[in-house]
Amino acid sequence: MLDSGMARMRRPVSWAIGLIVLGVLFASGVASGQDNKETPPVTSSRSFRLSGYTQFLYNYWDKGTDSFSIPRARLTLSGELLKNIRFRIQIDGVKSPALLDANVDFLFNPAYGLRIGQYYVPVSLENNTSDSEMDTILRSQVVNSLAPSRDLGSQGRDIGAMFMGRYSIAEYYLGVFNGAGINKLDTNKAKDLGARLILHPLESLAIGGSFYKGRNNPVQTGPDLTRDRVALEASWMPGSFSLKGEFISAKDDITSKSGWYLQGGYFVLPKKLQAIVKWDTYDKDRDVSADRTDLLTLGVNWFLWEKTKLMANYTLYRKEGEGTTNQAISVQFQAAF
Repeated sequence: MLDSGMARMRRPVSWAIGLIVLGVLFASGVASGQDNKETPPVTSSRSFRLSGYTQFLYNYWDKGTDSFSIPRARLTLSGELLKNIRFRIQIDGVKSPALLDANVDFLFNPAYGLRIGQYYVPVSLENNTSDSEMDTILRSQVVNSLAPSRDLGSQGRDIGAMFMGRYSIAEYYLGVFNGAGINKLDTNKAKDLGARLILHPLESLAIGGSFYKGRNNPVQTGPDLTRDRVALEASWMPGSFSLKGEFISAKDDITSKSGWYLQGGYFVLPKKLQAIVKWDTYDKDRDVSADRTDLLTLGVNWFLWEKTKLMANYTLYRKEGEGTTNQAISVQFQAAF
């Protein structure tokens, strides 16, 4: 009898709990429906785009260890969130940290726009050229050593905000940055300033200059050090022929540095087979003698389709006062989509 009485008492309790649950679910559904009416979903007028590439490299050294490697394996997602608002995210499965680009562009007008996030610092032509679009396997010494953020081992990128645009023959970029490299907080109270101006007097000709004014604090307890850059650049690409060059001068604390490169290219077979010759030089301290290093690169690029290509480079390393110090043959296959 006691068990049957307890069972009769549990029935109304179960019904009450069931009614409460149904009421909560009904109220949640009504609230959700009201929220959907008040806030319509964001739609994009353009499809998102997924692209990427990977590189497989073999290096043979006259003096050194021969090796296979995968320098890069990158994926990029980009698209238009709303009209005139675009985003770009790029990751690399080989690098650490993996996040390279993460920026949003507000394109108010062709003459002016705003970019925020993590992206290339606007200094140097080669620094702002994607690895997938390089004519040689290696970047020049001066760009790797002096281009802002590359001098910190951060792939030429930093976190900041930048105005940009194009008017008539002029293309400009002006931004402020942490100055600490990718995926890092600032190391001091000051913000670094970077700017680049490019003029296009002809469709095939671009002449420009850039500067960088910054402070670096390699040791957090130490003083901020001067980190300034000035660069000049030019590129001329009439048809199958191309000519590119840059000069970069830098001041790191009390040390003056500089370097330049000159590169020529010619498509033996239009859009298929390209021959490259490049000379680059770097002086890591202009006040010290016999410390300049030079690189001569002879290359061939075979484009299979679009950005999928096979590259072969012969590189001759020289040091001031010593002559040839090393030689290398590099072969790289890049698969891209």
